[in-house]
Amino acid sequence: MSSRKFFILFIACAAIPLVAAQLSLSMGWFQQGSTNKGQWLQHEIQLLPDASSPAANNADTNVHWHLVYVQADVCDHQCEQALFTLQQLYSGMGRKQLKIKPLVMAQQQPEQLIKFPAIGWRLEHGVASELHNQIVIVNQRGLALLRYPVVDNPERMRELAKDIRTDLLRLINYDRSSA
Repeated sequence: MSSRKFFILFIACAAIPLVAAQLSLSMGWFQQGSTNKGQWLQHEIQLLPDASSPAANNADTNVHWHLVYVQADVCDHQCEQALFTLQQLYSGMGRKQLKIKPLVMAQQQPEQLIKFPAIGWRLEHGVASELHNQIVIVNQRGLALLRYPVVDNPERMRELAKDIRTDLLRLINYDRSSA
């Protein structure tokens, strides 16, 4: 085989898959798969201070992920259901509890927090209103990654807790910041 024929075959073998991929994308034949259950945030939101910075004086050095419920105005039935879900998620994580910390962000500490000892409270400091009444997964750098809208239906909240757990376990397993 001559070098010219080899070169033409090589270019064809490289170009045909690229053209086919471009065609499938432009024609809408490709359906993007989604492995996560929550909604990725479209822009960066710094929800918590960066715990990995040297300036951070953080007692929880093993905590790499936060489950944060951003409370709207008052802690109503929906809020209490979200707090219960956070407590259950935290309890169900087993030995991986050391890597996560559940929090509620609100203007004032909710009275219902007494019933949920694992959940901490942090003062809300002008969080984007798009995160109100949502559970958010936050990384060690304080960036909000995934959000899950809290619903009033207890059956749907159980499904939501499963989705959060799935995504959180996947993030913990792929986390390389502690390695």
